[in-house]
Amino acid sequence: MKITLTGFITALSLVISPVILADYIAGEEANQRGDRQTAFQEFYAAAQKGDGRAYGKLGSMYLYGLGTKKDYHQAYIWFHMGYLTGERESERFRDAASSMMNRKEYLKAVDAAEIQRVKLNLGTEPPQQMPPKPNR
Repeated sequence: MKITLTGFITALSLVISPVILADYIAGEEANQRGDRQTAFQEFYAAAQKGDGRAYGKLGSMYLYGLGTKKDYHQAYIWFHMGYLTGERESERFRDAASSMMNRKEYLKAVDAAEIQRVKLNLGTEPPQQMPPKPNR
């Protein structure tokens, strides 16, 4: 039986995708129930696995101290990851987190965000948004 690289990658993605989705969905469900600690744990797991939807959620939990202690450094990191994946509101919240830090803390957060960006294999700029097509 001959297995192509494309076939192997497709099969692997079918196995991995539900696992990644499970953490995010479990986080959403826990958050809706008001179980912030479980939501935090699930969003953290999803973010570590590269689920971009979890980045902003995790940033918010750090920013407001939901399910974890307030941590503007971590909030900055995760909002920056959201920004890099195209979450429109993440840039504004990232900047809000940075305004709560002194310069030294901010520079540490910027360095830590770069390390996390490399770890998650994200680009250095957010994806370009296509302008809407004019109605004719």
